[in-house]
Amino acid sequence: MDKKYSIEEVFEMIGKDHLMRTNEIGRKYDKDKDIIIDGYKVRKNSLRYMTFYQKGTTCVCCGRKGSYFKLEKGDAAGDVNRRHFNLYSDDGVLMTKDHIIPKSKGGKNNIDNMQTMCVICNEKKADN
Repeated sequence: MDKKYSIEEVFEMIGKDHLMRTNEIGRKYDKDKDIIIDGYKVRKNSLRYMTFYQKGTTCVCCGRKGSYFKLEKGDAAGDVNRRHFNLYSDDGVLMTKDHIIPKSKGGKNNIDNMQTMCVICNEKKADN
């Protein structure tokens, strides 16, 4: 899929009630709260979406700015009808959420421990 979605458009579809949460509630989600986008199920509960909304879409290391979302295959094995939004910069670099204190070093899966990073900076940081 090559369709691009604006940041504002995706945030509006997800809804402020989900974007302003502080964690994913143990990654549990209510399937009845999925939204349907272009015929695909999209889970609104996402720490990535919350990070981009609450912390911004700019890489904290290099300053690269996320500028659009694409609807892409998710991580749900076997569910061909599920997708998720990935954020990209104008030059096509994937933007990610990063644990400030890595999970491997006791960092929590909550918004206070998240920051936005491009995939290039995130790979350099690794678990540091």
